[in-house]
Amino acid sequence: MAILIIKIIVCSSLLLLFYQIFLAREKIFQFNRFFLLAAILFAYSIPFIVFDVPNFKETKSKLIFGEIVPVLQKTSVSNSTNFNVENILVTIYILVSLFFLVKFFLSVSKILLLKGEIRIYKTRKIKILEQNEAPFSFLNTIYIGRKYLKNDKMDERIFLHENSHIIQKHSIDILFLEILKIFSWFNPLLFFYKKAMIINHEFIADEYVLRKNFDIRNYQYLILDEIKNTQRLALSHQFNFNETKKRFIMMTTKTSKFSGVKILALLPVLVILFVSFTNTTQSEVVIERKPKENNSATERKDVALPVTQNTVKTEEKELLKILQKPENAVHIKMDTLKPTVVQKISESFPPAPPKKNESVDVLPAYPGGINEFRTLVNKNFNTAIFTGQEGVMKSTIYFTIDESGNVSNFGSVGDNAKFNEEALRSIKYSNQDKMWTPATKDGKNVAYVFNMPLTMYFAK
Repeated sequence: MAILIIKIIVCSSLLLLFYQIFLAREKIFQFNRFFLLAAILFAYSIPFIVFDVPNFKETKSKLIFGEIVPVLQKTSVSNSTNFNVENILVTIYILVSLFFLVKFFLSVSKILLLKGEIRIYKTRKIKILEQNEAPFSFLNTIYIGRKYLKNDKMDERIFLHENSHIIQKHSIDILFLEILKIFSWFNPLLFFYKKAMIINHEFIADEYVLRKNFDIRNYQYLILDEIKNTQRLALSHQFNFNETKKRFIMMTTKTSKFSGVKILALLPVLVILFVSFTNTTQSEVVIERKPKENNSATERKDVALPVTQNTVKTEEKELLKILQKPENAVHIKMDTLKPTVVQKISESFPPAPPKKNESVDVLPAYPGGINEFRTLVNKNFNTAIFTGQEGVMKSTIYFTIDESGNVSNFGSVGDNAKFNEEALRSIKYSNQDKMWTPATKDGKNVAYVFNMPLTMYFAK
């Protein structure tokens, strides 16, 4: 979570820096409004995007051990243990979010509860306030002090300015930032985004007024005359603003011929941020490496021929009968053309693993630790018996560790019989002459069925 927060803050700060350096002084007000909104959405969404990069690999055998997850019952833990650092941070987050939520509702209520007379003026809803507040707009209503009406008429420049805010729905932008601040108050850049957004809204409204051919100097005097009556309402668009100087400069600024170039410069910036802040994962694309084929009988002197009823010799018939019965599976070693029985496995494999263990207080332990056990299994596993074309093979090996730490009742479950057999053999060999520390429950040694998932696939 901390990484996500850092990415959001850094990404939003870099985009705001780009805005202040390249775009804030350009007369591309509508584009700047879109940029500020899009920059916030980009910064908050880009850390959650997962970009998949294919990773091409040739097949090569690799043995993977699955996580051994025991089934344990929940035990009673004291409240002091549960109340850790994470709980404290979550509590702080909720309390601060509630603070900003209450503040948001109070700000909205303060505007909506202003007392005054509601009228329709030039098809626009206005609220005439008893106190002489400077004009401002919120949502679809213009709020204006009674002294600003002369013969029940509003100065046309004031009306056009505030009406522009309503037409452009500028209040929605501010409400969006305020709501976002409730849930992500940890991002200090939201304050600066709001400040930049409000001054850009004023640029848009000023331009809307001046397009009606009003004199710039007289319009500026009107703004200065209202500064003394400026009020502080967090969610409103007021006629007066503490960045008046910037507004005056922008009124006389001409459109730069480089504004288009600056907009195009945004594209590589977005690409760099996308690459830097997305979660990149590599999906493995396996390229099958086929073994070299050589059909020359003279070069392949050691060949294992299939044993059938037609080719079997008299002394080998007994062996064939054994091989045809899966419950009497055998390990065989191909010695030139003649198969020889090496060892017969006496245990019969159960069709499915035993039932899950009851919960224990302490799990059984292999001498040297579980990592030592995995290392031995991997070392003893013979991957040379596979062709490299089997694909992904999975098996779950299980065995019982009794109250004395002795290992018995080996079994395996999986789709590939050859892989099951080899996995079982390596597990048995790794447990040879080994004594486990038994599992315990309520201070007593208990038997435990140990499960180990194994997966083999072919990658470079």
